[in-house]
Amino acid sequence: MTIKLITSNQRKQYKRLIEDLGDRGLKEVNPNKEGLQRLLEKGGEFQTYVCAGIRRFTAKAPNYELAKNILGKDFISPEDIAKARGITYTDEQLAIFGDTLPAQEVLEWCRDNGMMLVAGPPEPMSTLDIRALKKDYFYSKEGGWYSNKSEKFARDDKVEPVWIALRKEPVADSFNKNWSEQSNLVVEPMIVPNAAKLLWGITTCRAVRDVCLFPNLYVRTSSVDSVSYLVYLGFFVSDGLYVYYYWDDYRDGFLGLSAARKSK
Repeated sequence: MTIKLITSNQRKQYKRLIEDLGDRGLKEVNPNKEGLQRLLEKGGEFQTYVCAGIRRFTAKAPNYELAKNILGKDFISPEDIAKARGITYTDEQLAIFGDTLPAQEVLEWCRDNGMMLVAGPPEPMSTLDIRALKKDYFYSKEGGWYSNKSEKFARDDKVEPVWIALRKEPVADSFNKNWSEQSNLVVEPMIVPNAAKLLWGITTCRAVRDVCLFPNLYVRTSSVDSVSYLVYLGFFVSDGLYVYYYWDDYRDGFLGLSAARKSK
């Protein structure tokens, strides 16, 4: 890999920029003697703040054009999420998302298999964390069966700050089948996501695209409740998204199976 060194002219311009910053600060802020002394006493902290700004403005901006061209509205970037959901990603996290964007063949595979690609949250989030972010998206705004301490899945199963590829519709031919029959329909590189991962995708699609997925059906997830029943969710309408459970052998014409692409 070729390392491109900065030029002597760039170095001169950079030093001039820093000098101009100092003069501008004195002119615009116009601190008194005591105020300037407080700044000098916190010189190290101030330098750290300035370095953070340099790091931010020298970082290469992520290029999502390929993903947007292939997936269209089924691609949701961290910048989209930050704007719509009122959360903040660090500059380092944005750079990582840019560097880890799936390759073209993966993006095309997602498109051809009815998947959307969504950036995960800035930090790992559970079902309860996601509900707290926007309670109006859930039928149970607070409390409810899955807030009980015994329901560990609602706290322990989490969605991570990585790219997440999720099917927007149930797995084909997964209705009127029990869990064993449904799970046989999922083959590599597909997996059945946990409840938090699917909830993040569904609620993010609602926040960014104003689209409610699974409005008239349910889909099973890989999360299990306190008595080992599989957690499912769906019927996302104006009243909010339902989160519930049923035993593995249960079959229903409204109960399908969710799917995601396995993350590296």
